[in-house]
Amino acid sequence: MKSTLLRGIALLAIACVALAGNAAQRGFAIFVDSLSNSQIPAELEAYAASVRKQGLVTETVVVGPSVTPDSIRSVIRSMATRKKAPIEGFVLVGEIPVPMLLDAQHMSSAFKAAQSPKRMERGSVPSDRFYDDLNLKFDFIKRDEKKPLLYYYSLRHDSPQEVKPQLYSGRIRSMNFYGKTRVENLRDYLRKVVRIKERGDAMNSLLVFAGSGYNSESMAARLDERVAMLEQFPWLRNRRGGMDFINHTHSLNTKYPLMSRMQDPGLSLALLHHHGSPVKEYINRYPDARSVQSQLEQAKLFFRGKMRSAIEDGQPRDSVVARYCKNYDVPASWFDSLMDPESIAADSIYSERMDLHIYDFGKYRPNVRMVILDACFNGSFNNDQYIAGAYIFGGEGDCVVAMANSVNSLQDKWCDKYLGLLDKGLRVGNMVKFNPYLESHIIGDPTFAFVPSEKEKVDINDAIVSADARYWRRQLASASSPVMQSLALEQLYNAGEIGAKDLLDTFRDSPSFIVRFGALMLLSHAKGEEFVQALALGLDDSYELIRRFSAVFAGKNGSPALIPALIRSFTDDAKGERVNFQVQGAMVHFDCDALLAELEASAPYRYSYEPDSLMNKARRNIASRFSDRTYDEDLAQMTSAKPDTREIKAFLRQSRNHPLHTAVDNLFDYLYACGDDDMQFNIVEAFGWYNYSHRAAEIASRLEKVAADGSFSEKVRNEALKSVRRLR
Repeated sequence: MKSTLLRGIALLAIACVALAGNAAQRGFAIFVDSLSNSQIPAELEAYAASVRKQGLVTETVVVGPSVTPDSIRSVIRSMATRKKAPIEGFVLVGEIPVPMLLDAQHMSSAFKAAQSPKRMERGSVPSDRFYDDLNLKFDFIKRDEKKPLLYYYSLRHDSPQEVKPQLYSGRIRSMNFYGKTRVENLRDYLRKVVRIKERGDAMNSLLVFAGSGYNSESMAARLDERVAMLEQFPWLRNRRGGMDFINHTHSLNTKYPLMSRMQDPGLSLALLHHHGSPVKEYINRYPDARSVQSQLEQAKLFFRGKMRSAIEDGQPRDSVVARYCKNYDVPASWFDSLMDPESIAADSIYSERMDLHIYDFGKYRPNVRMVILDACFNGSFNNDQYIAGAYIFGGEGDCVVAMANSVNSLQDKWCDKYLGLLDKGLRVGNMVKFNPYLESHIIGDPTFAFVPSEKEKVDINDAIVSADARYWRRQLASASSPVMQSLALEQLYNAGEIGAKDLLDTFRDSPSFIVRFGALMLLSHAKGEEFVQALALGLDDSYELIRRFSAVFAGKNGSPALIPALIRSFTDDAKGERVNFQVQGAMVHFDCDALLAELEASAPYRYSYEPDSLMNKARRNIASRFSDRTYDEDLAQMTSAKPDTREIKAFLRQSRNHPLHTAVDNLFDYLYACGDDDMQFNIVEAFGWYNYSHRAAEIASRLEKVAADGSFSEKVRNEALKSVRRLR
């Protein structure tokens, strides 16, 4: 079936052809811009046919150049709610309008950029959650004058404040690349995905990569990730070469062995942990020096980079060299060739080889069927070129799907949630549906699925939509598939069939890493006493990711009942580098005197070598760095005779990620006393980030009074209501 969106009004021809099957059959929509539709109709129809072979009824909607996101969303809503073949997902092909979402940063994992009317693109999140989560409510702001494909929207105060998409989606936005036009690349991609789907690939092998600086380069995190992958894909235990791990320390220029492995046509799936930008994957850092000579070379390289930057900023060469030589007591002869073209070129090449750039894709043609780019900005489809697009476009290479982020992405996130279900035939769109961060997107065909390695009695995609509680209880009772057990927990919890006590029992008793972690994440939604109990247990769990997330949530919850577990973790040197980082970050949300009292009472170093020295160091660190005393000066600003409002606003922005449970009363006092509308807005908005706090219910009640108080502006009252929704 084909429909057309020609103007701002949605024209949906629902009677063009008879829908096959009965009312239980599900559909899939293909939205394509009118130019692409006119230029590659045969490839679009072949792609639609490949989706129909998966048992879905397809409908193609042609989008004209003046159609708005609101019109597209209206059509999606009608297709999702109709009785015959309601769609379970859709794909946006070509130049389809990009929603740029403002006032919704709390629904992203890490994006916290300042919003400004003068730099709207910088402060907004390109997100197709606008299209696939139909419960969210937005106000239209404007269309970008320079980039007319971008439309800016603000999340309303009366909207749900968390993402729960009813549909899955994918975006196939092509680009001028590989020496070919946008349309040529789109044509070649559609031909490729049809070819790969007809071939029917099973999950055969997996690659996991860790880039420099990611997750504190924790070896404990890497070791436990391998165990978790064996739970996700049990067949990996018995398959030689089934799972590879590459670390950035593999070589001086690890991007080359990484690219070689990614070009292997036998590779099914790659999970790449690294930092990123729209056009770069950060692979290596400068290597650790292992000899005196290498230490000297590293120092010279560092100085040359700093000096050249200073000279390029207009500072005289001689004075720059003299300053560095004096400050670091190094000889000037080191820098005789500082500005020589040969020296500059050599250093530039050295730096270029450490990272994977979008221009590397001229020769680099990945064959891995699906790549997960666990990085910032690699999926920024609001740009004319972006790394995720480079993976899938071009006629050569078998990569058909990239899962990537349009803006910043948190390092500590559940990036591999239900990854093992891909081996059971899960459509990749459904995987992102269960990972509904505002920034996470499927770039490519969201209906792509691997052929199940074993014959399944029930199609996993059908089960997600229609299976009853009895089916999920059977899956939960099965010890053979931890990933199915974890999914069953979520399905039963969302259906109201199990509660927080059941989740806590599972968290205590399950031998599976990923089942326990799934229970913990569901308890974070349930909150309450069971959540606090799980966090206390989780800080000492055998799975590094549970320890890490328990530390993160402990800081966001702030219950004094967590202090004993936090002190035990704080004084445990074997917990892992990333856990240590998060535990120290969590402790700044707790009362200093209570932390010190627990330290003295528990005497954690009593069996250690030099216990007195360790205790003294712990006391100093808690008092000066790792307790709520860290914010004493910031809070003092609020009662100062001449407060620095810029400093206070910066402090409030910071408190969104670092909820000050012990300072809630101080913040409310300042809210009523400051008399500044903009400051009041910042305070009530920051309170919305206290959704995991043990004081969340209290804060919500106090904000309701703010929302009903006519002495505050409408802007502040509406934001207070928005925060109440987030807290409850």
